[in-house]
Amino acid sequence: MPLPLWGWGTTNPISVRSVSTTTQSPSPIIPTVQILGIDYGRKRIGIAHGDDDTRIAFALTTIAGRNDVTRDARAVADLCGEHGAATVVIGLPLNMDGTEGEQATLTRDFAAELERLSTCRVIWQDERLSTQAAHSDLDDIGLSGKKRKAQLDALAARQILQAYFDSLE
Repeated sequence: MPLPLWGWGTTNPISVRSVSTTTQSPSPIIPTVQILGIDYGRKRIGIAHGDDDTRIAFALTTIAGRNDVTRDARAVADLCGEHGAATVVIGLPLNMDGTEGEQATLTRDFAAELERLSTCRVIWQDERLSTQAAHSDLDDIGLSGKKRKAQLDALAARQILQAYFDSLE
């Protein structure tokens, strides 16, 4: 009697009828590259993750910024190691006219420290309007207050990483 697809004891009529027994040589396994997306800020650092195979970004976490680019870079370098990330996509906070302001300079300093402290390759992504898009996502699900603040930067990092993935197509 064939086994049901979703487990023992179910009465659903869909079941497995046959199993192929042909043997094929295994195809070469191409490892995926884990990538982190970063929304850098002095108070909070949003982190997202994805890989170069699926090209789908997911919000991962928000870590507390220490207002010190070296300490912040060390914390992110540790996350890179934990997640096996070889690449980080960092949002570059450009002004709407395309110029760089104080936050862009600070973000560049953070990225330089991250490169010095880790083996991760840094890729820049324009992050204009990423936080506004994250606000819109949170509005859609009705999240407010402290829960909203906790998720905002990770979602902005997801927006940054997804924009990078989308630019590859």
